Amino acid sequence: MSLIDELDYYASVDRAIFDEEFADWLPRRIFDVHTHAWLPEHCLRPFAEERVGLVFEAESVSVPELEEAYSLLFPGRQVDYLAFGMPLTIIDREANNAYVGGNIDGQHRYGLLVPGLQDDAETLWAQIQAGGFSGFKPYLSYVTWKGIEEIRVRDFVTDAALEVAHAHGLIIMLHVPRNTRLPDPDNLADLEYIAAHYPNARVILAHGGRAYSRSLIERALGRVAVLPNMYFDFSVVQSAEVVEAICAHMPAGRVMYGSDIPVATVRGLLFMLNGQRVTLTRKPFPWSLSNPASPLKCTFMGYEQLRAMKRACDNLGWGPEQVNDLFYGTARALVDAATAAVRGG
Repeated sequence: MSLIDELDYYASVDRAIFDEEFADWLPRRIFDVHTHAWLPEHCLRPFAEERVGLVFEAESVSVPELEEAYSLLFPGRQVDYLAFGMPLTIIDREANNAYVGGNIDGQHRYGLLVPGLQDDAETLWAQIQAGGFSGFKPYLSYVTWKGIEEIRVRDFVTDAALEVAHAHGLIIMLHVPRNTRLPDPDNLADLEYIAAHYPNARVILAHGGRAYSRSLIERALGRVAVLPNMYFDFSVVQSAEVVEAICAHMPAGRVMYGSDIPVATVRGLLFMLNGQRVTLTRKPFPWSLSNPASPLKCTFMGYEQLRAMKRACDNLGWGPEQVNDLFYGTARALVDAATAAVRGG
């Protein structure tokens, strides 16, 4: 099954957008630092039973489906990527980790381990080495004993995972919790604790720290920018103001591209309205606004993200070298360093 449907629509609308807006701007090589892969047999229960809200329709994303999506989203580009499973309680975590690890080739395909909350440092390091993973993808869904809005970063980013990441310079892909997102005082306090106690862990704040409006992100950037092991990816961020604010505040080499496939293949637009996240989509979903009688002329959320990133880069006066680092060089260096540490033992 393909992640991208309506191929006639793709040819007439989506591909035309790529050719007109991105073909002359994107580098020839891209490194996607944030993407998912899992199989139907990894699902233990229906997605509807997961309490964490999801913004996609795919029931699975196999590696062949992922790479087919890249070929359509980025025609003529070589896409290397850092993949991880779908970190939900309805997914068989161990089987999903094994699938991701089994597809790591250390050249174009890399992976992160979804860790168990009870695993000690020795167990986690053994799992990292056995699968050739470059780090960890912890997630808040496994904290089942708290309400969603009560979860703190250090509830699911365990000391054991941090110890391993610090000892070997590994990546931690972090989705910050709570509706108040990155500026939440507890989130900032936990990030400062991690930076002080585990400075060699490379923490990527996914989705631009989940602050999808500039008014949210600017409250936190001053405190985050001075933490030397904090990075941002821009997966799902569709606000040029947010991208521009982060790129302007963060030191060079600390921002990078991520797609968050399968979200990137949904045709729609995500934005903030008076502090609440709103999603418009071409197809109707329970979590979006749409018009089934007359479908909206939407393109991929992944292209709306590229539009935001391009506008921000233009506003900042970034040239080809900086754009190349944003889409390839920074992530490649980060993942290469972590991979070398794992291989070296």
